[in-house]
Amino acid sequence: MNDRAVLITLEYPPERGGVARYLGSLVNASRGGMRVVVDKTHAAEGPGEMLRRNMFRRAWPHWWPLTGVCKEFSQSKLILVSHVLPIGTAARIARIFGGAPYAVLCHGLDIRLASRSTRKRWLFRHVCKHAKLVMTNSEATAIQLAAVAPDVKPLVLTPGVEQRAFPLRAQARTRLGIAHDEIVILSVARLIPRKGIDVLLEAANGLSSSRPIRILVIGNGPELESLKKLKDKEASTAHGLRPTAEFIIDANDEMLDASYAASDIFCLAVKDDAQDMEGFGMVYLEAALAGLPSVATATGGVPEAVVDGQTGILVPPNDAEALRTALQKLIDDEPLRRALGHAGRLRAERDFTWEDRWNAFKNAMEK
Repeated sequence: MNDRAVLITLEYPPERGGVARYLGSLVNASRGGMRVVVDKTHAAEGPGEMLRRNMFRRAWPHWWPLTGVCKEFSQSKLILVSHVLPIGTAARIARIFGGAPYAVLCHGLDIRLASRSTRKRWLFRHVCKHAKLVMTNSEATAIQLAAVAPDVKPLVLTPGVEQRAFPLRAQARTRLGIAHDEIVILSVARLIPRKGIDVLLEAANGLSSSRPIRILVIGNGPELESLKKLKDKEASTAHGLRPTAEFIIDANDEMLDASYAASDIFCLAVKDDAQDMEGFGMVYLEAALAGLPSVATATGGVPEAVVDGQTGILVPPNDAEALRTALQKLIDDEPLRRALGHAGRLRAERDFTWEDRWNAFKNAMEK
């Protein structure tokens, strides 16, 4: 038997979504301990040894080629699948016919999609029941899992953060054209409704300081144009020295790190959406590692990423006034900003390394 694990996934870097980044970082931390299988249409390279296979076909069931992919790796120590449906279904079928044991990663949305029909709920529960290992990305996701598969006891493996040094603040500000006296509130997100960028823009209208305030939003998505219109609308109704807001839609990793280094506060006020809950929020850890305090909403797995009163401030979701109050508090209190940011950095460095996540996964795999 091959002593390496195999990851079979539909999402992988250079895609920038949370699932893709989670898996890419886990593979990178394995240092060759896990190969990666992606669909043949996945053209770009990501971390680790990547193999490409035909995962889908035109005829129903479209995912049937995945069973052959799983059988191909029958001699592997374990197959990790990124989506219970449909990859987990294929892994279960392959296992019945002598395939390798499999593990599944539940990240929230997959659980909610499975809950929409009796057939999918049964299949989801069946796949998880027969898995060697079931993992969730947060305690909040584990609670969701219990509602669908109450007999399954998952390993909670929250995301880590890539440990690294950030650029010097002055250099980062020069690169981004940010004046030394500006207060910068940074948000990083895919621009979709539940990320709450509209709430941030509304909250920003009313912030005040003797120093200029800049709202810097990094991300792209279907809400970009409507958010730009909202930004202009909020600006037209503002009084006095209003905060400025700008969008950066094509930031690479280097520019993203510069943006963290140049900022004073991180804010991502995700909305309370029962159909698409925030499973954790890896960007909060990125901000913490850069020494930024976070203002976030108490929903989903966010309180596991941001500790209220210790590494940031949590407010109720969908509440622009509460968000404005929290942001204003940090704008006015530089010692508090520094204290929360320092605590967040220590926590990110101590408790959220990917090497620890890989070791926990490896130990569970070998039991």
